[in-house]
Amino acid sequence: MVKKLYVLSIVFTVCLILVVPVNGEIFTESGLIDIPSGKVLKHGIFGVGVYAPFQNSTHFKRDPVAFRVNFGMFDRIEISGTHILPQDNDASRSFLGHLKAQILEESGKIPDVAIGIDNLGDNVIQEWDTYQPNSAYLAISKTFNLPLVHLISGHIGIGNNRFAIDDNPIGMFVGISKVFRPVFARDDIKLSLEFDGVGINAGIQHTANSGLRISLGVETLNRPEEIRYFAAISWSNAKLMEQIAGANRLAQQAAKLARQAKKDTTSE
Repeated sequence: MVKKLYVLSIVFTVCLILVVPVNGEIFTESGLIDIPSGKVLKHGIFGVGVYAPFQNSTHFKRDPVAFRVNFGMFDRIEISGTHILPQDNDASRSFLGHLKAQILEESGKIPDVAIGIDNLGDNVIQEWDTYQPNSAYLAISKTFNLPLVHLISGHIGIGNNRFAIDDNPIGMFVGISKVFRPVFARDDIKLSLEFDGVGINAGIQHTANSGLRISLGVETLNRPEEIRYFAAISWSNAKLMEQIAGANRLAQQAAKLARQAKKDTTSE
């Protein structure tokens, strides 16, 4: 355990040294609203979606829309790519990469721990505050079973650039998330509240059994004059894979019962 944490600290320090001095993605598959978590997508799980932020100004001025693809590998690695579309008459386009690796997986008292770097790439216009380039981070997540609220997840981490305030080299981010599965909806509803190092954000996500996810959020609630609104629609094969796994378990159980029944009949 100590050896793993030692290696983790070295890798993260190297990431902070190598990147250049930066906000980030919204509603990623394994994150909250604007902060990463200690979790990664499982092997073979992917998500695709479109994300759009709107400023709190006349006619809800739109910031650049982005298309994003996330993919999980080996239950430890998450690779993502973002294509930022031009805004208005701006002909600039940006293609950004994102890399995340899980060092520890939650088990008992051990939390999920991951390191990563967002927005790898160039050609990012400085006014695009949502996509500041090259931000490294360390994220820790833990699920708690509390009275009344039952299962709730806490998230904390540190990072440079987009997570840091003013000229500070490193900043801290924290968040909480809660997933509800109401009987009447038979779908997942996730509520999130976070501090991304700069502002307080809140969001809600609805994930249908088909894998379709609709997300809405508000950023910088602590600074009303800078409030922005988020909207996102995406799809993941996670629900489909869960259904396939469930069907396989039922098939295996049915086969086991059939073999047992045949064995009992033969013995008679």
